[in-house]
Amino acid sequence: MKKVNLLIVTVAALFASNVNAQDNNDLNIASHVFNVDVPEVALIDIYDSNTGTEAATIVFDMADATQLGVNAEAGKYAFSALSYTNLWLNYTSVVATATNANGYDLTRQINVQLEAGSTFPGSLDLRITPTAPALIANGGTTDSAGTVTGAGVALGVTNAIGVDALLVTSIESVYTGDLAKGVKLTYTLEQNGNFALYRAGDYSATIKYTLTDI
Repeated sequence: MKKVNLLIVTVAALFASNVNAQDNNDLNIASHVFNVDVPEVALIDIYDSNTGTEAATIVFDMADATQLGVNAEAGKYAFSALSYTNLWLNYTSVVATATNANGYDLTRQINVQLEAGSTFPGSLDLRITPTAPALIANGGTTDSAGTVTGAGVALGVTNAIGVDALLVTSIESVYTGDLAKGVKLTYTLEQNGNFALYRAGDYSATIKYTLTDI
């Protein structure tokens, strides 16, 4: 009797297992859901190919323009002696598929400013001149990388401390690549005002770049 009961229990267990393993809907096609989440991305970096590192402190010594070499003459003031190039603005952007309030596709822009709390000499502008973006293969298109302000931007007198200036606009989804890729920048100093406002001193400014939605 016990053997019969054990056989019945075993058969019942196998039957239950078989029922649980089958949904009775099997066909010659099987499918299931696979999701991919793509977050919005906004990343920015400044690479200095002169040093092979991220951009750090850059020093302009006005003595180079007034007291050294051919400039060491009364009445000469050569701003052309003050220039720094080979800075690269790297950025990654993934924009949303939505549109803004005006019905346009969402894009981003890069603003630059002398950060609040900075000090800067009077009657001077720091001009930041960009070149068109250079991208890695398949990192984006000419359109998605954005459009630079061709003549550059001027910070100091033209755009005071704490005021944003537009450097790159209409950025869509793009990956410029790292190091010497993206937007190449050149820094120069320009007189913008009366020489009478110059004052000797050590000035320190933080140049802040922001990749932001528009």
